[in-house]
Amino acid sequence: MRSLRLRRSTQSGFNLIEALVTSFLFVTLLVAVYGALNDSMSFTGVQNTYVDIQMDARRALERMSDELRMSGWVNCPAPGNPRMPYIFANGVAAGYYAAESHAPAAQHVGPGNGAFGDITEIVFKVPRDNDGNGLLTAATTGKIEWSNFDVSYVIVTDASGINTLQRRENGVVTDILARYVERMTVTTIDTDPGAAINEIVLTLYMVRPTYKGQLLQTSISSCITMRNVEDTD
Repeated sequence: MRSLRLRRSTQSGFNLIEALVTSFLFVTLLVAVYGALNDSMSFTGVQNTYVDIQMDARRALERMSDELRMSGWVNCPAPGNPRMPYIFANGVAAGYYAAESHAPAAQHVGPGNGAFGDITEIVFKVPRDNDGNGLLTAATTGKIEWSNFDVSYVIVTDASGINTLQRRENGVVTDILARYVERMTVTTIDTDPGAAINEIVLTLYMVRPTYKGQLLQTSISSCITMRNVEDTD
């Protein structure tokens, strides 16, 4: 009897140790699986966010390109007549276009990063049938009729600290084209003598933080040929 009780006691102790070891291994396995799953979900989330900012940039650039393509280069040497398109940097516009000025957008990256630097913006007009003759040219002169409002693309920092790309008419916001646009550059013959007279090169730099604080970045460019050229010199 004493030998049997000893055997049962020994067997009971072994089972307890075995259960503890099994529980430890099970918990360790759960932690490993959770870590792998969490990493996988984080990677997927980052990839989806990156795709989102690429698509946002592409949609915004396509919309701007469509409108700018209908615009044109117009030289107006007479005093008081604005030349267009007009390019200005960091929210500071002057002369006829001074009303387009606004607070400069914040920058979330530092020097050395391609998305850091002057933010250039553009003001232009689009053809419009002002005299109601069914054409975009004036019935009396045959010249292109331009809209009586200025269209501008600008970047401003909203209340939440996010840079937004806005479309404005006479300084009034009509649309938000994209968010997380860190920088925009606009190149024309006025900023690059090597550019064609009716050519605009537009580049958007996107910077968006992840929930872990990483900065996802991408950029996209388009060379736009304006359909109209009008030299009044």
